[in-house]
Amino acid sequence: MKRRTTMDPHQEQPAESYKIHVKMLKTVALDVSCTDTIDHIKSKVSAIEGIDKCSQELFFSGIHLKNDDKLADYSIMTNSSVDLYVTDGMQISVKIPSIGKTINLNVKKSNRVADVKAEIEQRVGILMNNQILMYAGRQLEDNQLLSQCNLRNEQPLHVLVSPVDKLRIFVNVRGERTVSVNVKCWYTVADVKLMIETSEGLPVSTHVLMRTQSGVEVVLAEGRTLQDQSVKNNDILVLQQKVLPQQKVQVFIKTWEGKSLTMSLLMSNTTEEVMKKIGDRLWMKEGVYYLCYRGHILSSGDTLEKHDVQNNSTIDIRLRNSRVVEPKPKNGKGAPRN
Repeated sequence: MKRRTTMDPHQEQPAESYKIHVKMLKTVALDVSCTDTIDHIKSKVSAIEGIDKCSQELFFSGIHLKNDDKLADYSIMTNSSVDLYVTDGMQISVKIPSIGKTINLNVKKSNRVADVKAEIEQRVGILMNNQILMYAGRQLEDNQLLSQCNLRNEQPLHVLVSPVDKLRIFVNVRGERTVSVNVKCWYTVADVKLMIETSEGLPVSTHVLMRTQSGVEVVLAEGRTLQDQSVKNNDILVLQQKVLPQQKVQVFIKTWEGKSLTMSLLMSNTTEEVMKKIGDRLWMKEGVYYLCYRGHILSSGDTLEKHDVQNNSTIDIRLRNSRVVEPKPKNGKGAPRN
């Protein structure tokens, strides 16, 4: 006994092939399916007549047909006539290496290069004045028509991003103040440091210029330009003294009595380490005194480098109260009297 198969009413059936007529200066018959898109129809016309798809506009009963729609969406049946109008439209590919993007633009041959730049600005946010358009190794001028540029579909335009020549940057000087500096994008970091030395009196050889990148402070290379290191208008840079933890300095420790001790210290020495050295020389208990440099208290954990302690400078000992511990006797019988 033969089994009877039941067709699923929701299963898509193969589309029946039929003909439509596209009216140009001449009429062309195309074999199509109702599921073909308008873009597919344009491809067929392009293959037969050599008319670029971007130059084709199709109409049916006065309705403009959209590329992604299907023939069935417009009830275009067998032997229907579709009108073709040839325009000066074209699609170009634009590569932007600086941001790693390639975009496609629908333009007209009668558009100027400046119009393309405006479209690029709208699509990816690169200002027109910062764009240089290159095609086949040559720079395109803003007033050129695309029809004069001999563009081909298989060869893309390239966009070079040219930053504004003049920049204003802000430099935070060792966390104490922020200064505004007018520079040009082709200045090197060494040039900027020299400008700051002239205005602020800080020697360039002992300082580095840094910027914060992804939450990390990065030292800018001396001989490279601001443009090479992606410094932009209104960026904030930081000028800090070079960290030389093993650099030794001679420091005078001035006591409350006006006496001075000469000590050789490392810039990496902490306040605790300095106080231990002082305690070994003066036999003073911890907590009785604190250290002060140029009016600033050296807090716990601070290094000499943090306070920019200079060679042959003076650190003052300040008493926390009036109690002074007498020097320890060597023989244990009491301190000698004057």
